[in-house]
Amino acid sequence: MEIPDYTLLVAVDAKHLKQLAMTWPTWRRHKPSLLDREMVAVFDREQLSSNDVYAVVDHPRLRTTYWPPLSVTYEGGDDKWTNSQRYKMLAAFVYASRHVTTPYYLKLDTDVVATGMDDWIDPQWFEDWPAIVSAPWSFTKPPDQMLKLDGWVEDCKDKLGALASQPALNLVPNPGSERLGHKRIISFCAFFNTGFSKQCADWAEQTCGKGKLPVPSQDGFLFYAAKRLQLGIIRPQMKARGFAHWSTDSNVRRAAEEAMQ
Repeated sequence: MEIPDYTLLVAVDAKHLKQLAMTWPTWRRHKPSLLDREMVAVFDREQLSSNDVYAVVDHPRLRTTYWPPLSVTYEGGDDKWTNSQRYKMLAAFVYASRHVTTPYYLKLDTDVVATGMDDWIDPQWFEDWPAIVSAPWSFTKPPDQMLKLDGWVEDCKDKLGALASQPALNLVPNPGSERLGHKRIISFCAFFNTGFSKQCADWAEQTCGKGKLPVPSQDGFLFYAAKRLQLGIIRPQMKARGFAHWSTDSNVRRAAEEAMQ
């Protein structure tokens, strides 16, 4: 089987554009096949312009689009999981599927450093046209996120068609736990089926409002929808394929410098 055509997708605000300036050279050097694909960069219109992105990314097939839509604002708390800026940029990854014309898009986070060889994609991942191809993960935080999504479907079932026709996941965390232990994904390097993501964007917009999600988590929402719809979810080890993510700017910089030596 051939690898389906895909679009490289990134989303940046001012902070993450600085990260991308460090990691982009590693993507270009170690995974040059990315230059043969379309690239869509979604930028925070409140912090950046299209020119800012073009100054960092020298991709020959780059397109840019701003986010969020005009008149849309995000509210949230002070912690990591409810932070309004984080929510805004994660929502961009779902709605940006509307700018993708290929069967899949590859979401890469800006803190991901590329290493190794370019022959990193296994065509067998796509044999049954899965909804998601992403690295495995073992928990969800906050622990009630999956239950909140069950509640969202129940509250909006008249608008959610096929999603509401499938049983709730009913993933209940242990009492007092800070996380829900279960088999899921982490999407620092992940392929998403474009048609599936566009359907999820439509469901979110119809029930939550323009630019919004039922929970402030892109991969939590898309994983939930794929799991409930009983669609394919493939979980390869992306680090073994030459993509590693780092938690701090200093680690990103160090890893990127080492990758470019």
